[in-house]
Amino acid sequence: MLRYSHTDCDLLSPISIDPPSQLFERREHVIKPTRLDYNTGNQRNPIQTNKFYGNLMLDNGQDPIWPLPYGLRWERGQNRDFLGFSVSHVDDDKKVFGPDPNQNPVEFYYSLYIPTIVFSAKELGSNHELLLSNMSEFSSTVKLFPYDRSGSYISFPISRGMTFITAEYKDLIPLFHSETGFKKIELSRRIANRYTKWKFFLKDDSVWLLYANGKLTLEAKSLHKLEATSGQYSGIIQVIKVPARNQEAEVVFDNNAGTYPIGAELHASADGTYTFNWEVGGDKSKPLLIYSLPHHRESFTNAPFQTSIELSTPTKGKAIAYIGNIWSFIEPNLPTDVEFLPTNLKSRLSDDKKMQILEQAKKDLKLDFNKEILTDSIYFSGKKLSKFALLCLVLNEGLNEQNLGAICIDKLEKIMDTYAQNRQQAKLVYDTTWKGIVGISGFTKGANTDFGNTWYNDHHYHYGYLIYAAAILRHLDEEWGKQNEIWVDNLIRDVANPSAEDSYFPVFRAFDWFNGHSWAKGLFSSVDGKDEESTSEDVNFYYATKLWSIASNRPNFTKLMDLILAILSRSLRNYFLIEDDNKNHPEKFIKNKVTGIFFENKVHYTTYFCSRVECIHGIQMLPITPITSYTRNKNFVMQEWNQKLGPIINSLNDTWKSILYANYAIINPEAAYQFFLNNHDALLDDGLSRTWALFWSSIAGCDDTL
Repeated sequence: MLRYSHTDCDLLSPISIDPPSQLFERREHVIKPTRLDYNTGNQRNPIQTNKFYGNLMLDNGQDPIWPLPYGLRWERGQNRDFLGFSVSHVDDDKKVFGPDPNQNPVEFYYSLYIPTIVFSAKELGSNHELLLSNMSEFSSTVKLFPYDRSGSYISFPISRGMTFITAEYKDLIPLFHSETGFKKIELSRRIANRYTKWKFFLKDDSVWLLYANGKLTLEAKSLHKLEATSGQYSGIIQVIKVPARNQEAEVVFDNNAGTYPIGAELHASADGTYTFNWEVGGDKSKPLLIYSLPHHRESFTNAPFQTSIELSTPTKGKAIAYIGNIWSFIEPNLPTDVEFLPTNLKSRLSDDKKMQILEQAKKDLKLDFNKEILTDSIYFSGKKLSKFALLCLVLNEGLNEQNLGAICIDKLEKIMDTYAQNRQQAKLVYDTTWKGIVGISGFTKGANTDFGNTWYNDHHYHYGYLIYAAAILRHLDEEWGKQNEIWVDNLIRDVANPSAEDSYFPVFRAFDWFNGHSWAKGLFSSVDGKDEESTSEDVNFYYATKLWSIASNRPNFTKLMDLILAILSRSLRNYFLIEDDNKNHPEKFIKNKVTGIFFENKVHYTTYFCSRVECIHGIQMLPITPITSYTRNKNFVMQEWNQKLGPIINSLNDTWKSILYANYAIINPEAAYQFFLNNHDALLDDGLSRTWALFWSSIAGCDDTL
């Protein structure tokens, strides 16, 4: 399990341990978690909705999960030739590219799930059962039981980055299947008089090792099936893939057999350091061997021992195995200086531009806030609340027009009160099943209402806008913020509760500390696992929460958000925002410049709502705020503009053009400014005011971070 530690110098103290506000009606969710082992005790805690093992709790439980670098799948039912729990790994040269694999760039790539090794037992029938337990940030436990529940089982401790796929057998006769096929198997030798070792040579020319901490004799019954002829077995069996052309790997595996991770303790500190203290299962006398991702290796400090063992991951480049139980990282480039607005505005904003922006702000101030904001969508309403909050901020502090600023604040607070009192059309309720705040609309209008909010999709996107608007209002009117603190804190706890002491929300629902970014998909089963589409709205949540923490004087939580933003920035650069020298994506995908929809097992250059270039890139930009330059460096923006956006910009006539130009201000602020100044008929994104577009363009591009 993952334990969250907090001390005086640590950052993981709870925001609150109080029940959610009574503003939120209590409702049971129509979707119930299935296949949970409530006898383990900890399953009475809030159940995670957006973590990698979610597929096992949903629908028939037979979509794969992707702990990386392997995929795993429950094999059950009459339509399967084999039963049990399977392992899949596909090397880079066998990935699927499409729709035309000869194109450059290709539109998508993924790893075809192939049940390469299937853990099974002679006693498992087509009606055997699965139970899931010990669910946490990095890990979970899967148990398979014969239908008669005779006390026998196979238990799988599953962890992010695991090198060995480990199974604990209890009083069962092991079987192993392979869809690939066993070309040859050979009994290798006993290791230190403790482990039986088998080597499997498969028909795809891959080599796998099996280690058992007891006597295990195997016999090939067919090309695709091995059976233990040594009778019932109780003990640990581990399987691991040998990387091609690596002579050292087998020696390392021999030395580390018998160990496996069963969880970790997370520490996060104000100096930009964080630590995974891995918990060891099995032979605790040995250090762990765990696969790392590229962004880990960039930020290791006091690094564990790096081996030469390397496997491809489905979507995150190469995984490299390290030996060591403690992983420590440092993020030296924390965005500590990125707050509400730059401090040196006078040196950035000329008098002429100040007057032009003021004239536009007066026009925007006359708009009907109610008509624009009050919709039946939390997402779209949140975008517009943020838009007008930025207008108030520009008037009050950017232009130093406190009188006009006061008018703006008053108008906005009256509408914001509707949301803070939960009187809007799309009301929010507290779901007592999964323990979270969801829109009520999905219960009556269907799972996909408001992008699936009721099914826990996109909460960091949606609530980030509400929190951003609230943070600005609290910054400008402290009393309003204090009156509505509990409401905002509840939204933050839903997405980013940092402590298991808060029993009303899961810990870090969206953010994945191992992968370094959030996942947007909630209670929807998916063959390619969880996904993330809008990286910029991911950033917006943690930036907004940082600003709320500043306005409410919570320095430790502010530092936690700075750390998460730094990790996010590093991960986005590695996996989502693709510069020409990127090493983590196939060469024939790099020219896309952004990933589009990023799944655990697939990268698809598209969006859920539009396949046009401006949509695919624009959804990675909005909202444009002072944190934008921190996560989108000038080198990437220049490459993206020159290769993808510049050639199409003059042909666009929709709202996405405004987002692309606001992003262009990072590298060419004057051109962006003139576009917004002189094209009054140009359509604007519903979360972007012309005032902010002009103001942003006048101050952007002066340095890499605002």
